[in-house]
Amino acid sequence: MTHFLFDLVSNLALLVIVQIACCLYNRFASGPAINGTDVFAALLLFAFLFDAALTFVIFADAQSRYGQYSSSDAFVERACAYGLAIIVSFVWRYVARRSRPAPVSADKPVVIQTSPYSESHLPM
Repeated sequence: MTHFLFDLVSNLALLVIVQIACCLYNRFASGPAINGTDVFAALLLFAFLFDAALTFVIFADAQSRYGQYSSSDAFVERACAYGLAIIVSFVWRYVARRSRPAPVSADKPVVIQTSPYSESHLPM
């Protein structure tokens, strides 16, 4: 259980790092925006495939040296940590999008009530 929690916490720390890096990139670079959640999910899927290859191909040949890492139980714990971290990242993105206010439509001008007799229309 400790290995699962360590794997989960390290994956969530990686999520925060990827989100910060994508936010900084989107703020300072021109071009299309990069979604940090998608980058994180792709990174973890690649890590999962790499972990499976290491566990069942490389570490399986050296049971005496890497026995604790090559067991199926250890791989299942790591796979669950990968999956749970991906789910947390998508839930985080969903909650962040729901809490963000709706964008103002560019078609309608902003109306400011200046007095009971007039209204100012400001194009944005």
